[in-house]
Amino acid sequence: MVRNYEATFIFSSALDDDGLEREIAKVAEIVGTEGGTVKEWDKWGRRRLAYEIKGQTDGIYAFLTFEGEPAAIERMTEVYRLNENILRHMHIVLDD
Repeated sequence: MVRNYEATFIFSSALDDDGLEREIAKVAEIVGTEGGTVKEWDKWGRRRLAYEIKGQTDGIYAFLTFEGEPAAIERMTEVYRLNENILRHMHIVLDD
């Protein structure tokens, strides 16, 4: 059963614009590999974090809307945890 999701990412503030685009492309590739379809990216840019994460006080926020299988979320999460440039991420299910 395919569901609609929104994912929130906080990327490392050490990334430049090209680095951010590469990380976004990696995430989109992971979604595609897991059988999902990227609908839209919304980049909010650099923001101050409420608390320090991995020694950083700023992060780059980006939101992804995509379709995918529920079982793929766990596999995606494992890949995100291994990526040093993703400070935090969260998936939520959107109402149909």
